[in-house]
Amino acid sequence: MNKISLALILMVTGCASDSAYNLPNSQLIVDKEVQGMSRNEVILAINECESNRTRAVVIMAKRKISGKTTDVVADVTCAPKYSY
Repeated sequence: MNKISLALILMVTGCASDSAYNLPNSQLIVDKEVQGMSRNEVILAINECESNRTRAVVIMAKRKISGKTTDVVADVTCAPKYSY
């Protein structure tokens, strides 16, 4: 059992490294720049996904309205349906 735990520790620490990763340049989009979708836009986007026989994936954003944080629909994308 001691060899197994040593092997697990080596595998976990083997993935960690101190070298700097070359991350792509990315920009944080503040909620003020994200335009929420209206109810009609969301319904039309979901209907469009369903008419193409795909499933709708709703992407939400957080926005502060009247001092309270609420969820706002930022985007609706179509993804393939699961097939079993």
